[in-house]
Amino acid sequence: MKATLIKIIAASATALFLSMQVYAAGSIAVHLDEALKHADEAVVHGKEGHTSVLLEHAKESLAHAKEAASEGEGNAHIVHGIKHLEDAIKHAEEGHAAEATKHVEEAIDHLRASER
Repeated sequence: MKATLIKIIAASATALFLSMQVYAAGSIAVHLDEALKHADEAVVHGKEGHTSVLLEHAKESLAHAKEAASEGEGNAHIVHGIKHLEDAIKHAEEGHAAEATKHVEEAIDHLRASER
């Protein structure tokens, strides 16, 4: 009886642990998807010269990229993507839409590479 109870508890703990790993991986993917969605929007608006809208989307993208990084294993591509988003935000705040757009495009390349 005791052995059966121990086996049930062990199996339950294992299942819980494995489900937590799947959830964490799924959460990273959700944040990366959101980061990429906002980054894509930032590029569209940056190419149209809409610096303020680019800035809004770059900030949203950055927030999601940071969430993905905090839940992940320190993927170097996510770190580089974050750096480019931060640079894009600085340039957008200075009114440099073209330079900000270039940095967002670099961020997109890195964030997409992190998914592989």
